[in-house]
Amino acid sequence: MYLHKFRKWAYEGLNLKKQAEDLNISVWQSPGFLFIVMGLIIIAAMWGIYFALKNYDSPNVLVISESSVVVMFLTIGSFVISSIEQVARANKMKTEFVSIASHQLKTPIAEINWQIELLLSKFPGGLSEKQQLLIGQIAHSSQKMARLVDDLLDVARIDQGRLALAKEEVDLCTLVNEAIINQRPFSIVSGVELKSSCPVTSSKILVDKKRIGVVLDNLLSNAIKYTERQGVVEVFMETKESSVQVCIRDNGVGIPRNEQSDIFKKFFRSNNSLKNNADGTGLGLYIAKNIIEQSGGKLWFQSIENIGSEFFFSLPTVKS
Repeated sequence: MYLHKFRKWAYEGLNLKKQAEDLNISVWQSPGFLFIVMGLIIIAAMWGIYFALKNYDSPNVLVISESSVVVMFLTIGSFVISSIEQVARANKMKTEFVSIASHQLKTPIAEINWQIELLLSKFPGGLSEKQQLLIGQIAHSSQKMARLVDDLLDVARIDQGRLALAKEEVDLCTLVNEAIINQRPFSIVSGVELKSSCPVTSSKILVDKKRIGVVLDNLLSNAIKYTERQGVVEVFMETKESSVQVCIRDNGVGIPRNEQSDIFKKFFRSNNSLKNNADGTGLGLYIAKNIIEQSGGKLWFQSIENIGSEFFFSLPTVKS
């Protein structure tokens, strides 16, 4: 496993073209290229100083050699810093743009939802079956857009370190049951059986109720989405000494081994999502992981392709 991680790290670090494309800069500006150049200069400088000391006893030669090395280090170092600053500046601008754009989108989406509710309330009997179907499709698309905007806002807040959590003492079993109720219609339409079990003892946690609900919805909807008809999604809870652990297990398509290290990255979507025509943005797991970690917990998973997946998260319980 460690050898696999090292190979992947080495490949990503030495793939200068891909690194430059990801950062939207020239190859010679990429940190990997500059660090390689710096390493070569260090080796050359060490050999140069060695031969200078071996063949010349003059202190002037030593001073000139060391000064040349320092100048080269400062030059390369300035390029590295400039490149990193450029990437950081672009990332900041992107995050600010996403935040502003998402805020601006919330108003027209809210207006669309309000107009749909007004239309259905004022003309409930005056709409044909086809018109009601069209309005239902518009409402569904509007809900998907609202969810996307909320996800983008959450990502922007996470990137800026401004994801606020309004913590309160709640029972995790209650949150799990509410999430099950929310996802039940989706599981019925998908032909997937949804099961859950909670421990007899209460599991009080200090969390943001709404945010943990988002985590549960994301994990459950993913499990249902990637499970074929007649499949099963199960939710288990287990209380430990000072924490409570939730497991969401499915017997779906699983996650390919070579993609598992990327599963919590922003906008990452597995090849299985394309094979199964599963919609999504690739933000759900990134948001869920950050919410759990900022709540003092941990999120992880186990998966075998074509067998299924288990997603776990643990949260500290309130001391009685």
